[in-house]
Amino acid sequence: MTLKFCEDNFLFYITHTKYFDILCYFVIILLIFLFLLVQKNNFLKKINESNFKKVFIIFVSGIFVSFFIFIFILLLNKETFYGCSTKYYQNIYSKVKNSFIQKIDSISNSKLIVVGDSRMQLINDDEKIVKPFNMQFVAKGGAKINWLENIALPKVHRILNNDEFNYYVLVNMGVNDLNSNLKVEEIVEDYFKLYSKLAEKFSNVKVYIMSVNPINEEKRNKTEPNNKRTTEKIKLFNKLIREKLKDSNLKNMYYCDAYNNLKFDTNDGLHYTQETNEDIIYYISNKCIDY
Repeated sequence: MTLKFCEDNFLFYITHTKYFDILCYFVIILLIFLFLLVQKNNFLKKINESNFKKVFIIFVSGIFVSFFIFIFILLLNKETFYGCSTKYYQNIYSKVKNSFIQKIDSISNSKLIVVGDSRMQLINDDEKIVKPFNMQFVAKGGAKINWLENIALPKVHRILNNDEFNYYVLVNMGVNDLNSNLKVEEIVEDYFKLYSKLAEKFSNVKVYIMSVNPINEEKRNKTEPNNKRTTEKIKLFNKLIREKLKDSNLKNMYYCDAYNNLKFDTNDGLHYTQETNEDIIYYISNKCIDY
């Protein structure tokens, strides 16, 4: 019990600096001295005098500020730590290192297949964006549900039939289908059928559906006069996908809400800046996929 307390409790670490006990005694004695002073009538009369009150407040404040500055400097000096305090940081380092190694091992044995349209294709083609080594893209500019069903998913199936890795699939599609007169409900229905078939056929594979992410309507309408995509449609698409996922009994399918968890900056109202694309990769790798 003592060892665990020593290794995991930061307060214990702080209070086991050299001379910390002496400093604590100093503060206690100071407080007792001040308490005794205020018990004396003469002192109370003096403290009521404006000048004395100011000097007294400045004096006491100075002592306490000096005390905390001294503590801060003390904590910066690594040589002031000993015993369990040193073990505290050694333990934290060990935990972080082991966690990192476990993460690397897990990723090394895993493959993440990212399926998407031009938004994902641009990320894949941008060599300046650092992407995890276990990430494989199946993406095409202008892709809609027909491409997903007839080209992308058959390719994904061929990959998943190889048992070389632990596979994960993330699909980020739908924004191009919303550029039509079709009802959002119909588009969602068709997409969810494909997602469900994939999850059912490969029950050992985790399937992630990532939100259709925002557009800038004003910018997009300038670059594409016939644009039918709207923020309202995108929000409804995401809402319906989440509802269908919640109502399904599939245990290996999950939703990643990048829409509400990231800030998006676009170049043309539809495609994102390099910085935003980097944020998307970070979100997928660290906030979405659970290896």
